Amino acid sequence: MEFSFPKKVEQDKICSFLSVIDFRIQTQSKIIEELELLKSITSTKIFTQKLKLKDNSGNTYPDWQTKILGEIGQTYNGLTGKTKEDFGVGKPYIQYKQIFDQSKIDISRCELVTIHNNETQPKVKKGDIFFTISSETPDEIGMSSVLLEEVEEVYLNSFCFGYRPNSEEILLPSFARYLFRSDILRNEIIKLAQGSTRYNMSKIGLMKLKIKLPSQAEQFQIGSFLTALDNKISIEQNLLEKLKKQKQYLLSNLFI
Repeated sequence: MEFSFPKKVEQDKICSFLSVIDFRIQTQSKIIEELELLKSITSTKIFTQKLKLKDNSGNTYPDWQTKILGEIGQTYNGLTGKTKEDFGVGKPYIQYKQIFDQSKIDISRCELVTIHNNETQPKVKKGDIFFTISSETPDEIGMSSVLLEEVEEVYLNSFCFGYRPNSEEILLPSFARYLFRSDILRNEIIKLAQGSTRYNMSKIGLMKLKIKLPSQAEQFQIGSFLTALDNKISIEQNLLEKLKKQKQYLLSNLFI
């Protein structure tokens, strides 16, 4: 094979330039790692109540109250009676992977399903919490995601179920997205996994779960703080992707 090489002075310039981008990518990755670590540590301290928040007047919030999930909300099933011919056109529905991947639902990622006039399929609404009921490992059972925006007609896939709190005064959606992904609750949910080669979770078992809830004001403060961290992480991740694309563009064009 024959190769073309630039002169040494140009090689040095190319190497120096690409090294600067590589260093920037490494630095950006480190920034993201540190932010994710900060979020993880802070979240753990908040939900184990080792970190006590205060209101704007400097007063400590009231003690957290123990609630049973089944007493403060209702569950509903996903789509039923569907065949493969029903999918691809129609109304949007939330997929399993949307729930598994993120603590909040990205509506733009919904797929489509045909809903016939004679069907009575449950519709999702803002504030609903979705749980996966099947996984390949017990550590991945019962992953949750919350719908944080208003929707008109959206449905839920059949491999998950929805949970609708009786009131936002009891459980704020912005707080719930972090509560059910916290280590303390994930450890309890994992215990509900049943199976050997494929694991499943019972809705009845989950509804018996006891959770501790702060006041609505503290829920709002916790949700806002963790959301701000998530937004910062997302901004830094987008910048990292741009740097990677820039490097790839340069590599594709410098050596043509």
